Amino acid sequence: MLLTHCAACPEHDAMDAGLAAVLGALAGSTATLGTAICTGWYQRQTARLAARAEHQRQRREPRHDIYRDFISYASNLRDQLDTFKDFDLSPDSVTDETVQRCNDTFKALQGKWIEVGLVGPEDVAVAGKEIEELARFSALAVGRLQWFRDNGYEPRMLTEQSNIEENFGKLVEALDNFISLARTALDDDGSLS
Repeated sequence: MLLTHCAACPEHDAMDAGLAAVLGALAGSTATLGTAICTGWYQRQTARLAARAEHQRQRREPRHDIYRDFISYASNLRDQLDTFKDFDLSPDSVTDETVQRCNDTFKALQGKWIEVGLVGPEDVAVAGKEIEELARFSALAVGRLQWFRDNGYEPRMLTEQSNIEENFGKLVEALDNFISLARTALDDDGSLS
C-alpha cells in the first residue's frame, strides 16, 4: 500500500514547524554572529585610530616646544650676526660682551639642536644640524674678529667680517628651511605612514 503525504497531517505540521524554528534560530544566530564580528572590527578600528591620534599628539607636543626653542635661539643668533653687516671695526666695536653673548647663544642653540635630533624626524634634524654648524662657525668668526681687531690684523678682520656676513645669509635661508620642515612635521597626523 502506498503511503501518501497529506498536507493536513498533524505529524507533518509539527515537523514543518520544528524545521522552521530550527532554520529561524540558525538565521538569527548567523545574523547575531555577523553583527558581533562587524561591531568588534569597528571597535578595534576605532581604538586603533584613537591610539594613533594620541600617539601623534604625544609626539607633536614635545616637538613643538623643542622646535620653538631652537627657532628662538637661531633667530637670536641671526639678529646678533645682523649687527655685523656694514660693521664699524673701531677698537671698541667688538667687545668681550659681544663675543660672550654670541658664544652663549651658540651653546644654547647647540643644546636645543641635540633635542631636535632626538625628536626628529630625520629631515628636520638635518636642517637643524645645518643651523648648528653655521652657528658654530659664526661664533668662532666673531671671536676671531675680536682677536684680530685687538691685535691689529686689519686684513684678517675684514675677512672675518665677510665670513660673518656670509654665514648670516646662509643662516637666514637655513632657518626658513627649518621652519618649513618643522611645520610639516608638526602637521603630520600619521595617516600616510
